[in-house]
Amino acid sequence: MLLEIDIHNIALIEALSVEFSPGFNVLTGETGAGKSIVVDSLNLALGGRADRELIRAGADRASVRALFDVSGNARAKALLGEMGLECEDGLVTVLRELTASGRNVCRVNGMLVPLAQLKRLTAQLADIHGQHEHQALMDPARHMGFVDAFGDGAHRELLQSVAEQYAQRMALAGEIKRALSGAASREREIEDLTRAVKEIEEARLKPGEEEALLKKNALLENAGRVQEALDTAYALIYDQPSNAQEALSLAAKAMAGIEELDARYREIRERVDEARVAVRELGRELGDLREEVEYDPALADRIADRLETIRRLEKRYGPELSDVLDYLADAKARLGALAAGEDGLEEKKKRLRAMDARLKADCARLTQSRKDLSEKLAAGILSHLRDLGMGKTRLEIAIRPAKITSTGGDDVEFLLSPNPGEALKPLSAIASGGEISRVMLAIKAVSMEEYGVDSMVFDEIDTGVSGRMAQAVGEKMAKIAASRQVLCVTHLPQIAALADRHFVVEKTVAEGRTGSNVRALDEEGRVREIARLVGGAEESASALAHARNLLEEAKARKRLLAERNG
Repeated sequence: MLLEIDIHNIALIEALSVEFSPGFNVLTGETGAGKSIVVDSLNLALGGRADRELIRAGADRASVRALFDVSGNARAKALLGEMGLECEDGLVTVLRELTASGRNVCRVNGMLVPLAQLKRLTAQLADIHGQHEHQALMDPARHMGFVDAFGDGAHRELLQSVAEQYAQRMALAGEIKRALSGAASREREIEDLTRAVKEIEEARLKPGEEEALLKKNALLENAGRVQEALDTAYALIYDQPSNAQEALSLAAKAMAGIEELDARYREIRERVDEARVAVRELGRELGDLREEVEYDPALADRIADRLETIRRLEKRYGPELSDVLDYLADAKARLGALAAGEDGLEEKKKRLRAMDARLKADCARLTQSRKDLSEKLAAGILSHLRDLGMGKTRLEIAIRPAKITSTGGDDVEFLLSPNPGEALKPLSAIASGGEISRVMLAIKAVSMEEYGVDSMVFDEIDTGVSGRMAQAVGEKMAKIAASRQVLCVTHLPQIAALADRHFVVEKTVAEGRTGSNVRALDEEGRVREIARLVGGAEESASALAHARNLLEEAKARKRLLAERNG
């Protein structure tokens, strides 16, 4: 139950605190006084749209605080526990703060919470019927929402499952569509890659091969010079009569003849011997190299052809041989991925067929659930419409097959026949403003009986209603108020007279600024306000007498309703 609301810098309201009572609370006032601002402020606190335009002119921030008693609300207390929030003495404070910069803060019992969590909680605390819901009832596209809102936990789980499946199905279908649209380019890519892989693999390239070929080619091109140099070096070191090796042998023999005279001579002889051995090995190596050098025109041609092949591949896939080999590895990997992609596309198509089958089955379950709910909801609405002066009305909630979307495979529409003998037709085609108001009140009454929250707010639900029907609408809200707190913004004296507590909303002017104020009325204040609503001057004897009669009749009617309710 809503205990109190504090409003700061919202529209005309600079600062306002209103304490509400259990039962039937009514707000009345002149047009433009700010009645709907109170409802808009409460809607903001409950998680409604935070529009910076709500901030009072000249202020840089605005806030709304709502205090609720949830001591008898098991669902709200369970949700608070789930959110890790304490609920001391059964009281919950909800706060929304807006700033001109666009910052939007939500708090529950002083703790910052995400907006989504705030909405989950407040959905268990209060339900606001605003004037816009009349338009919603006139729009067939919105009728499904009324039926689904009447559903239980199992129905909501099915709704969520269908929405999630549909989102997954559309995502997968998008992947398949993109894959199919790229099939031609994929085929071209496969052909190009296959040709490249074949060309490179047929070349049988080896890492470092080009460098080795270049070295060998350089030797072949300079074979004459190399042969001449090797021959000269070999002759001087190893082959001529006066070669280096022979000279070193004679030097070693000479030093051996005197090495006993001085250790230094012996050391020199040893070093000469080492040099002689090294020169002998060098000579043998030169001999081997001389035998290797041979100009082979056929080999030169083969090397030239091989280098041309390598350079052609480098130009196409290079620039270096290592790049060509890397390209080969990448091309093979890409071909594998493309082949897997073709297999994956078929797998995706298979998955899509399975998803469609499951979605279709769940949509069928959802359709049946909606049909069951619609029968129950229609019966409940008709029951309440009888109390609202529409006892001859026929109502049917049509569930028709439609293309499957995130909400299932149904079109839902309320069909009404307000008078005997008339065919059922769409609400938008035949219902008057007063009939729409009563149908909406009946929907709210049925929902309240099934899943009702502690507080219900009606913002001018009496649109198009007057006379005896106004009395019936007021009595219906008074009946709801016997088990739920009701807050009603009205301009009808018949409804205002039935209130347990009556507030008047007044426009004020102070220091050149227009504001809005709300005050609770005592009995005499109610008489004057109802006299104003009747349409007479507040101080006229006839208007005041009429107002007193309405209040007395309302008290008697409420006693009778209480007796009927047991």
